[in-house]
Amino acid sequence: MVLTKKDIQEWEESSFTPISKEQEKAILKRFGTEPEPYEWSEQDIGVQIRNFLSCGEFEKSMLKSGESTPLPPDEIF
Repeated sequence: MVLTKKDIQEWEESSFTPISKEQEKAILKRFGTEPEPYEWSEQDIGVQIRNFLSCGEFEKSMLKSGESTPLPPDEIF
């Protein structure tokens, strides 16, 4: 299973979790293609997105990539 923008919008609505454009871009980058030779399951994607959004993984990935983070540095960790 791969994720599309439509899937993210549906997940955002059903989970009542706001997802910014930057987060959407990062999620699509990670889950928009299959990790050969494996395949994402719907459960894999759901759990990893929740972790990505709630555990600070989004902010950490932004820092690693050199992009600006949506939160001030003292609120990231």
